[in-house]
Amino acid sequence: VSMNPLGYPFEMFDDFGRYRTEEELEYPEHIKVKAPDKGDYTRNQYKTLPLNTTGYLAGTGDENLDGEVTDAIDLITRLAKSDRVRQSIIRHTFRYFMGRNEMLSDSQTLINADQAYLSSDGSFNAVIVSLLTSDSFMYRKEIEDSK
Repeated sequence: VSMNPLGYPFEMFDDFGRYRTEEELEYPEHIKVKAPDKGDYTRNQYKTLPLNTTGYLAGTGDENLDGEVTDAIDLITRLAKSDRVRQSIIRHTFRYFMGRNEMLSDSQTLINADQAYLSSDGSFNAVIVSLLTSDSFMYRKEIEDSK
């Protein structure tokens, strides 16, 4: 139940990721045109219903994010503009490349990675370079050995 408000916006895409505005009611009682049993690939045509792609984002702690979204594009656009989402992605990138969670001593590394992203007009490569040239990365062996 709690995933549906985030899943509905993505109904604008079918199982193969193709854009759609209607959903076919693929049950025998909804067949409009039955496909022939022989010949080239054909398929039944079904009655359709318009899609409702309205969803709801809640619990982010960011009032600019939370609220109703009209479709997946609206949701993605809202997430892309969020400082909180950007910082979360950078934090998870840090964790991946460092192989550990961040510590208080990594604050400057995270700030620098965020600034690299902002000053490069959103380059993920700039974030990676910032992380891999940081003290947190360069001296990670010494930090690990001192535990």
